[in-house]
Amino acid sequence: MMVADHDNLNSKIQKAKKATVHHSSVSEHFRGSFPLFVNRYNEGFDLREHDHEYIEIVYVMSGEGYHYVGNQVERTSKGSIYVLPVGTSHILRPRDAFQKNGLVVYNLCIRSEFILTLQNWLSPYNTSIELCSVFLSEPGSYIVMKDKTLRFGNVFEQLYREFEQMKPGYEASMFSSLLQLMVQITREIEQASDHESEAKWSRSKRAEMSKIIDYVNQHITEPLTIERLAAEAGLSLRHCIRLFQQQTGMGFSEYLQHKRIELASELLLETDQKIVNIAKITGYRDIAHFRQVFRKIMGTTPNQHRKSGK
Repeated sequence: MMVADHDNLNSKIQKAKKATVHHSSVSEHFRGSFPLFVNRYNEGFDLREHDHEYIEIVYVMSGEGYHYVGNQVERTSKGSIYVLPVGTSHILRPRDAFQKNGLVVYNLCIRSEFILTLQNWLSPYNTSIELCSVFLSEPGSYIVMKDKTLRFGNVFEQLYREFEQMKPGYEASMFSSLLQLMVQITREIEQASDHESEAKWSRSKRAEMSKIIDYVNQHITEPLTIERLAAEAGLSLRHCIRLFQQQTGMGFSEYLQHKRIELASELLLETDQKIVNIAKITGYRDIAHFRQVFRKIMGTTPNQHRKSGK
């Protein structure tokens, strides 16, 4: 369901007329030569999509909404963190104009040359290069993370207080918090990468699942169940479901429906078979259910689809 919502949102934004992207310069926010700027902002609908000539780290402190990055859109909520390099366009919007709890974010802006300064300073100590390189990615790219334990919030609050109050030594305090934040973000990214590596299948498991999917593709008109496939492959049902999802990007039933409707589409366009017969051929005994599934996947009725091919 989440995938469907995400695709629907992306489809809508791609069809919408794209407004001019505002370019935010260093002079709009930064105080003199100080390389950091922090604010706390209640997102609304007044700002337009923008990119920056500086690095921005966004932390969602409260609320729910959407984050538009280039031609992509995704849901956002409390604890979401975004690392946006120079040149990546984006905009945050609340869920709606009437929600009680607004979308409140912290924006930490960093001059890119300051990241290079930190990189040069840390290099003699054999510090992992990823500590800085994460923040110097290509324009258009970005990193998204979820602060499940909400421990990052304290760092952003500290940065904001120091920046607003400007007590003696606030610069050093902010640099210290920035380094702490960079270390935490980099460790989270590396940990996620390690988990991804551990989750990769062996070649034998990939080959095993490929055989199952090939079998499904060759027998889509026959009664098939994931339970039977798992038993024949010697896999536990739970393991088979997980591997199938990872390999195809969708559940077994959804995959089977898509393949059956693909075949039905070909038969509608390339044969004169009656629609009721095509439904039976592709594994649907109930013609009403066939029409419902066909419309859901193809966006049109079987009859309209056949007419469109003539």
